[in-house]
Amino acid sequence: MTPLRVQRIMMSIILISGLLLDLNNVEWGKYLIWFVAFMALFAGITGFCPSDKILMKITGKDKFC
Repeated sequence: MTPLRVQRIMMSIILISGLLLDLNNVEWGKYLIWFVAFMALFAGITGFCPSDKILMKITGKDKFC
């Protein structure tokens, strides 16, 4: 599995968890959603995402796609 697929799966799990927590009135559920949103924005603007580097090392693949 490529690092990009792993990252997308992780992002969706975190977003769904945050939504479910927020719907069940758990206060910090919305912070998970904001965290993913800001990290995606930061990665888009700067071109650097820490999860890219970590997932490339874990999967042993040099290219992201």
